[in-house]
Amino acid sequence: MKKDISQITTYQSGVMQSTAHRILGRIKTQYLSQYNLTAMQWFVIGYVYDAGEQGVRLNDLMKILDTTMPFITTIVTLLESKNILFKVSDTKDSRIKIARLNPDYMATVEEIEAGLREELRTQLYKADHISREELSTYIAVLQKITQYGKE
Repeated sequence: MKKDISQITTYQSGVMQSTAHRILGRIKTQYLSQYNLTAMQWFVIGYVYDAGEQGVRLNDLMKILDTTMPFITTIVTLLESKNILFKVSDTKDSRIKIARLNPDYMATVEEIEAGLREELRTQLYKADHISREELSTYIAVLQKITQYGKE
């Protein structure tokens, strides 16, 4: 028997949020493993890709991903060792480090994004019977929570 959404308790919704997070994480982890990447590495690569040729400051990555500078430095250094990213110093302040995507990896980023999108669609639309509208609503709610939750 399906409960009316207004009757779901906070702990029940908390369990559902945790379960959804784990399911989505598992799908991403399984897909990204073929590229020898973790989800957090993929998030870093994605934001650096979006920044284009100018790259993104490590400090900005730390804020965007809501983590610590040592964690970002470790990820960027690892991705640098895989020849995916490279670091440069800011031209005005050499203390500021900027991560840039290796141009040779751009096509791989596009391949991963397309493949991961398809995998999520397959798993969620077909296997879990979630409609495109439901997924769009879920993502819109996540955007609002993250956008206004940081204020």
